[in-house]
Amino acid sequence: MKTPGQFSAKLNSRVPSADPVLDSVSTTTAAAPSDPRAAIGRARADLRLAASKAQLEGDPLGPVLEAFGASLGAMGEVLDHAESSRQPLDASAQAEMTRQLVKACRADFVRQAGAQSRRLAVLSGAGAAVLLLGALGGGYLWGRSTEAAEVREATGIIRAALSDGSASARAWADAIRRNDLVGLLSRCEGRAVWADAAGRRACAVPLWLDEAPPPAAPAGPRS
Repeated sequence: MKTPGQFSAKLNSRVPSADPVLDSVSTTTAAAPSDPRAAIGRARADLRLAASKAQLEGDPLGPVLEAFGASLGAMGEVLDHAESSRQPLDASAQAEMTRQLVKACRADFVRQAGAQSRRLAVLSGAGAAVLLLGALGGGYLWGRSTEAAEVREATGIIRAALSDGSASARAWADAIRRNDLVGLLSRCEGRAVWADAAGRRACAVPLWLDEAPPPAAPAGPRS
């Protein structure tokens, strides 16, 4: 495997004054046709030419060039959508937008390819992907683990509360059915909360002993 210095020297050895890849890109960009789709096709061809001249075909950065080409191909669909909108872009504006975007993408890639080694580029891309996947996966696993722990704790408390037999189970079932426990606990704040001498807190909320009345039937239309 070539070292970063060897790769940079080999790439720079093919650059007598200005980068020939960038020169060819600039030349073809300046001669881009007015048809945006033709400009896209020419840009994708220039990317393949740039890969050949920079000797990056077969290099780990090859997929990056292919991704650029695929993204440029998708621009055709964007242009179709723009043309079908109520206020489509003028043909000359579309051509200029395409030319500027293509020029920026290709120039940026050639500049980075000459300044960085292929190893650094691949590792930086892989590192970003690993960090992103790690953050997403770690957050997901942490959330699932916390949720599972809370469920296990609640299950243990309920099992202990029902250990007295059917009478205890019936009392808990009635209390849960007749009362919105989550809503009641949300009201436990401010003056509704007090503490005993040991610091144990309590809350004064109504504990309903009867079923909630059925909702009233909607009144009929007045005559």
